[in-house]
Amino acid sequence: MTFYEVLNNVSIIIQIILFITLIIIIIYLHGYIKKLMLKVEGLQDDVNKFKITVEPIVDDSRILVKKLNNIFGKVEDNLDVVTNTVEKVRDTVDSIIDIEQRIQRKIEVPLFDSINSVSAIFRGVKVFFERIKSPGRQLKSKTPSEIPEINNEEDEILFDDEIQEEFNDINKELNEVRKKLEEMKKV
Repeated sequence: MTFYEVLNNVSIIIQIILFITLIIIIIYLHGYIKKLMLKVEGLQDDVNKFKITVEPIVDDSRILVKKLNNIFGKVEDNLDVVTNTVEKVRDTVDSIIDIEQRIQRKIEVPLFDSINSVSAIFRGVKVFFERIKSPGRQLKSKTPSEIPEINNEEDEILFDDEIQEEFNDINKELNEVRKKLEEMKKV
């Protein structure tokens, strides 16, 4: 046997060993790939189950997002309406306050004057009746310089000219009240 033959035989043996090793590796890889395929199929089943479970959740989430968008849109619209309403109410209240202040300014002075006039009328009428009821007094005419001053705190007896003067004052005050009431009617 020659060296070439030995080499040839060794080469054939190495080839056979390599070929057997290759077959073993292929068989091993085939088993490993089969296991891997089973795991991939299991994983694919899990993914399909997850997909089936997730799809309704995604659909529900889309519906929820649409509803939330609608709600937020309506809230914004209503917020604008409420803001406009509040501004209108504020403007109306300001207008009412302005009107109230104008009316108060126009009525206040004439009203106080009227109250003072009516009060003076009542005082005059009271004094008049007190003077009339005073027993034992004779009424005689006196000149204006002889008429005593009226002291509101004390009850004094007035004479005929005094009563006439008070009537004149009362008439003046009544005329003023009438004028002010007519002015108030015009307003």
